[in-house]
Amino acid sequence: MATITDETLINVRNRARGNTGYTLDGGFHRDFSFGETKKVPFKELRELSYAAGGQYILDNYLVVENEDALELLNMKVEPEYFYTKDSIRDILFNGEIPAFEDFLDFAPKGAIDIAVDIAVKEQIPDTRKRELLSEKSGININNAIMVNKVMDEEVAEEEAPKQRRVAIEEPKQETPKRKAAAPKYNVVSTSKK
Repeated sequence: MATITDETLINVRNRARGNTGYTLDGGFHRDFSFGETKKVPFKELRELSYAAGGQYILDNYLVVENEDALELLNMKVEPEYFYTKDSIRDILFNGEIPAFEDFLDFAPKGAIDIAVDIAVKEQIPDTRKRELLSEKSGININNAIMVNKVMDEEVAEEEAPKQRRVAIEEPKQETPKRKAAAPKYNVVSTSKK
């Protein structure tokens, strides 16, 4: 185990679908955007783990990317704890059903939320995985996909320019012809005879 002091900077990644933030005693506040990784002093992580709701944030929404720090924080994590968005997408589209079931059983809430988001936006084709994810998350994946399709169609209809189904015959316009007219000025000849 590497030596970790209070000042040791630990990579911490936000896996929540939105922003994640916390406020510690003394008013110190930190925010993470979706997918953002920050270097956080170990002392801050320890304080967060003792703060009300802090352990829940560490378990479900933030990923402490240092196994020694996790051990010092008394966090026992499963391999799914470290899954990235790409890992989750891979197990959704390419993983075997037993591996996917293990993911659903052992992944933190934030990882499940990402799986739901990907499954709906990218319309996961495996109906068995849709059902399993629906049971775990409480969100009907089939209905969510259908709602997105309807919304996308409505937006496309609003944005598409209107087009006629029947061609309109435009009246033929004849080009007006000029009549040769006599000049409206007098021609003066300056020649002397």
